[in-house]
Amino acid sequence: MTATYSTSVRTATTGLWTQSTIIGGRTLKHFVRSPMMLLSTFGFPLLQLFMLLATFRIIVRDTLGVSYVVRLAPLVILITAFSAIGSSAIAFWVDIRSGVFDRLRAMPINAVSVLAGRVLGDLVRILGIAVLVALIAQLPGFRFHQGVAAALGFFLLVALFGLMCTSLAVVAALSAPYPPVIMRWVQMPTLALTMLSTGYMPSGAFPSGIRPVVAANPVSTTVEALVGLSHGGPLLVPVLATVAWTVGVSALCAFVTVRKFRGFVTG
Repeated sequence: MTATYSTSVRTATTGLWTQSTIIGGRTLKHFVRSPMMLLSTFGFPLLQLFMLLATFRIIVRDTLGVSYVVRLAPLVILITAFSAIGSSAIAFWVDIRSGVFDRLRAMPINAVSVLAGRVLGDLVRILGIAVLVALIAQLPGFRFHQGVAAALGFFLLVALFGLMCTSLAVVAALSAPYPPVIMRWVQMPTLALTMLSTGYMPSGAFPSGIRPVVAANPVSTTVEALVGLSHGGPLLVPVLATVAWTVGVSALCAFVTVRKFRGFVTG
């Protein structure tokens, strides 16, 4: 009895993973086949990287005593993950309210794989762009000075941040009455979190009254953790804070998603 139950669980898990990877592959195919999406996704981060380097590198180098790219490259990676929330949410909004989702429901697949595939596809995209930015940033001097394990930890934290962003995108897609609302929900909060972070400028450059807010900002904690893992610096507090933010928000989004997605499955 126990062996039969264990076998059925493994079969169900394998089936869910297979279905999720297929749907995740569909998400990536749509992305690759859109020239405008490719240009904005890959071109904008690199343009931003070099434009901001040209503008602020001397000021920040004189303030911090290190090259600005040490801090800017991780920030650009996180901005790219943030920018994926809107496009991913709109694409998923269209999918679940169109004939695509109805056709998927008519097939012998687990409905959860639709969600998991969307998250998986977007997560692969975010990690791919992170690797690209890290490689291109080698030209102006970005390096992984802390060894292979720290470099792997760098991309693991990027994956956690990306998981948080994709989870937020799913909630936005399930909650918004129509696509333009999604962009209104996403743009201002992500812009505020980015601007009020230690990615662009060190915390000492902010007015003393808002420095605690800047320090607690998930973008700040993640930037500091990524800088520590690549260039060197404090690790324990920023890494723990980043894990707390990303895992906490992702878990909350998962709870909301389950409640809202059930209505689409049974409706």
